[in-house]
Amino acid sequence: MRCVRAKREEAEKTRQALVKASALDGGFVPGRDEKFVYFPLKLGGKTKFATVQKKLLKREEFGKPLSLELEGKLTKREADALIGGFDIVGDIAVLEIPGELEGKEKLIASAVLKIHHNLKVVAKKTGGTAGEFRIRPVKVIAGAKRTSTIYREGGCRFELDLNKTYFSPRLGTERGRLCSLVKPGEKVLVPFAGVGPFAIRMGCAQKGAKVVGIELNPDAAKYFEENIARNKCGNVECVKGDVGKLLPGKYAGWADRAAMPLPKDASGFLANVIPCMKKRGILHYYSFGDSKNPFEAAEGQVKEAALETGRRGEIVFKRVVRPYSKSVVQVVVDARIW
Repeated sequence: MRCVRAKREEAEKTRQALVKASALDGGFVPGRDEKFVYFPLKLGGKTKFATVQKKLLKREEFGKPLSLELEGKLTKREADALIGGFDIVGDIAVLEIPGELEGKEKLIASAVLKIHHNLKVVAKKTGGTAGEFRIRPVKVIAGAKRTSTIYREGGCRFELDLNKTYFSPRLGTERGRLCSLVKPGEKVLVPFAGVGPFAIRMGCAQKGAKVVGIELNPDAAKYFEENIARNKCGNVECVKGDVGKLLPGKYAGWADRAAMPLPKDASGFLANVIPCMKKRGILHYYSFGDSKNPFEAAEGQVKEAALETGRRGEIVFKRVVRPYSKSVVQVVVDARIW
């Protein structure tokens, strides 16, 4: 069919332009190869972009529900226990397999590969997020025998290993929001930077900014440095070390903006990060809260830590980022630090 061919780094910008022009055909799944993304055009759709012919999959062929693919292959009890949703990180699907379905995990994994043609690996979670580096271990149950992959987001590429680094694809919308806020000339601090998704996306979005990410996990820091080079972000720097020991240090009063994407217990480091903020600097603080009153704890933590460090925190934005469990949600609170 007729498609617009876009370089991978320009794919999201091209997609948005096609959506705005009502030219993108949502009935087909965009195609991909090593260099390009192919966006399907509506019949008669007009576009300023050059077009090529490309065979694409229909949406229903690609996105068939897992429960439907497994219909008749599981008992009613097993079907009720099935968790149909899962994370996709690069070309790896990360499933949660309930205990009563462990004997059917190979069947479930094969079904995932059948309906998601772009996936090469299916892994299952084998434990909760734990340890000094907050890693959630996985085990490969189908496909290629690896836990490393290339994850693409916002025109950037990130190499990572799920068994060596913490990474959440569910924060992509937040990373995009912060990219839209960074201004030319800003100095941006990213404690707990991981493999660099926040730091690199902001650095790539605003070349006139200076972004420093700090990461303790040596494996994550190694990937972070490689991802800086991979995305050609000369304005992003990886600093290896412990936020609790490095900050504020030479970064006292340095940052116009800071993002704290630590998956848990970030409140214990607010006293290190807040002194790094310039007057009127913006702190993006990620935390967890009760689903019935999601922001109370995070707001209180920021304001209290600011007062303890001789500063004042003014809440200027807040939102629920995602549900975490039935009673817990992840939130972000943006605070102006005076």
